[in-house]
Formats: sequence, C-alpha cells, structure tokens
Amino acid sequence: MAEAMTSTFMDIQGLASLRSHARGAPGAAIAEVAGQFESLFVQMMLKSMRDATVDGGLFDSSQLDTYQQMFDQQISLELSQQGGIGLAEILVAQLGGGAQAEPVIDEVGSVQPLVSLERPPLRVQQDVPGLIPPAAERQSVVRAVSATRPDGLATSPEDFIQAVWDDAVVAAGELGLDPAVLVAQSALETGWGKKVIQAADGSSSFNLFGIKVGNGWRGDSSIVNTMEFRDGLAALEKAAFRVYDSLSSAFKDYVSFLKNNPRYQGALEKVSDSKAFLTELQQAGYATDPKYAEKILGILERGSYSNLVNQLKNSGKASLTGT
Repeated sequence: MAEAMTSTFMDIQGLASLRSHARGAPGAAIAEVAGQFESLFVQMMLKSMRDATVDGGLFDSSQLDTYQQMFDQQISLELSQQGGIGLAEILVAQLGGGAQAEPVIDEVGSVQPLVSLERPPLRVQQDVPGLIPPAAERQSVVRAVSATRPDGLATSPEDFIQAVWDDAVVAAGELGLDPAVLVAQSALETGWGKKVIQAADGSSSFNLFGIKVGNGWRGDSSIVNTMEFRDGLAALEKAAFRVYDSLSSAFKDYVSFLKNNPRYQGALEKVSDSKAFLTELQQAGYATDPKYAEKILGILERGSYSNLVNQLKNSGKASLTGT
C-alpha cells in the first residue's frame, strides 16, 4: 500500500495513479483508498488540536497558517503510510477488502459508527507563552475560565493593535510616552485582547491594564479568580477588578491611576525612555513578575510589532507624542 500511495499530499500524479489502479482492480484499491481516508482523518484531528490551542501570538499570520496546514497534511499522510492509527484496517474489513469483511456489530445488532459526528466540545486551557501573570495592587493576566471572553476584544494581534491604537495615542500624549508602550503593555496584560476580564453580565470589562478596584474606585467591578504571585509562588485567589464602559475609559483611568499614585512618580519622570519607564513601573510595584518590564520590551522590540506600529504612525490617523 505504501508504494502505491502518494509520497506527498500534493502529489497529483500519485492520485491519478490511484484512480487508475481503482478502475483496473477495485478490490485491491480499497486498502489504498482506506489509507487515504485515514490520512484525512488524522489531518482533521491535527486541525482540531491546533484550533483548541490558544493562539494569537504576534507572529501568527495567514501565511503561517497555510504552512502549518501543509505540514499537518504531510504528517498525516506519512503517518498513514507507516501503519497509521488502525482506522484503515477497520475500513478495509468493513468494505470487503480483507479476509474478514464482517461489520462491527454491537450487542443489539446495529452497526457501530466508526466516528461519532456528535461530540462535546474540547475544552483546553493553555497559557500563552511569555504571559506569566504578576500581582501587586493590580493583577496582570487573568487565567480563570470565567474571565476568558469567547468573543474577545480582537481575533489577532494586528486587530488588537488597530483597535486600541487611537486611545493609546491620546493616553500616551497625556503621559508624554510612546503609545507603542501602552499598546504592548495592554497586549501583555490581556493576551492580545483575548483574555479581557468579563463584567458580571458577561460583557467586556475593557480592563486592559489589570487594575484592581482599590479604595478610590466608585465604578462597577468584577470579581474573578486570578493567579497571584506571593514570594515568587503562584496562588489562585479572588479579586475585584475595575469595569469600564469603553476602551477610552480604560485608557483614561490608566493615566489617572499613574498620575494619582505617588509610587509611580519615578516612572512618570522617565517617560522619555521606554525601558526606564517600564523598569521604574515594575520596581514601584505595578507588577511582581520580575520579568514584567522585560516582556513588554520584548514585544516592543519585535520587528513585526514595530512594523505595524510604524504603519499606524505614518498613516496620520492621530497625532503622536513621545519617543
């Protein structure tokens, strides 16, 4: 079977040979067809596993998706050529291509389906690489399932950047900061908009910076499970977070939060230097993750991120302030 089967999923000549073989010897071709079906089934499994994995990284793109799909197709074909997962043998038996062509019968006499078309949705919770939630007066990334929006703020990093850009420019102008810093920080905090905390009614809290309620907050709040770091150890706790009515409100409150807290004055004095600002912000207790500033800088320094930001800066959509 392996010799007659296509060596690559794009081998059109091999597929034509398979069709010719099927016309000349239908019975002998059953095994080859079953192998191809098994390959498609494995490909579907791989696709489902990828779909169940949290994505949304900065390097995600339609081109990358295409190459991943091609890779999965080739892997599924080679797996079926090397023995597969046993599905091809079952198909051969049921279709009459083997010595035992009896259907698989259950105790009540009905034929059991090979693959159930109805199955519960697969729920997989996986951390986004590089997004370790810090904790202090405010909380960074919320990992609780209850705080994960199925209809997140954005579907890709590009969408997220464009969605928050104008408000980031306004807020950065008030701080004298590069708006790219605020976008990168909110991206780290929310997993590129896919981990925004939910309000009590299930709508978005628009809390892009993980700011907790605090004593001076008079607006709505949302209590969720969060991962806090205490003495370097992670612990699951409940905490109340601020709820806003828009992205604009979230950015305005972030500006107010920094300006009205003396502990962050050192950071505000370093706004002309993005690295110094983030370092001071971390040291002032905004986050307990020792790599918090480093992670935001890592986003800022990525070529793909810089290219997107520069396109927005050059588009003239809004006036820019800062470095």
